[in-house]
Amino acid sequence: MARYKDMKIAVSGKRIGPTKMVVKAGDFEITVDKLGGEAPSPLDYILAALAGCMNIVGTLVAKDMKINIEDIDIEIEGTFNPGKLYGNGSERAGYKDVTVRVKVRSDADEKTLREWLERVEERCPVSDNLANVTPTLVRVEKL
Repeated sequence: MARYKDMKIAVSGKRIGPTKMVVKAGDFEITVDKLGGEAPSPLDYILAALAGCMNIVGTLVAKDMKINIEDIDIEIEGTFNPGKLYGNGSERAGYKDVTVRVKVRSDADEKTLREWLERVEERCPVSDNLANVTPTLVRVEKL
């Protein structure tokens, strides 16, 4: 079995307006804004990251299982209460739940596709981060 070393993944953001930020991720720039703003919100990006990750991992798992996946469509919906975000709520600040619907075009049978999806969820780093607590250290430094 292959042994892997921990990897550090880093991004950096620069504020470009009261609610907008440009985040550099490798050679890419991602614009982030508030809900309903001029760019996707952080909450949108969480769901987008989950969809993208499930697609990538789905392809890897299909190869490992030797099944043919012709196409994947993923629809994701999260339930969010903005009360805590705006300082007037007691519910958690993040998503209360996330529902993922994966539509697959494949010659594999339903049982095989259910097993495939279980493996995808198990191996998807974004799904893991949403389902489990990840220690997060946040600190402030004066500019």
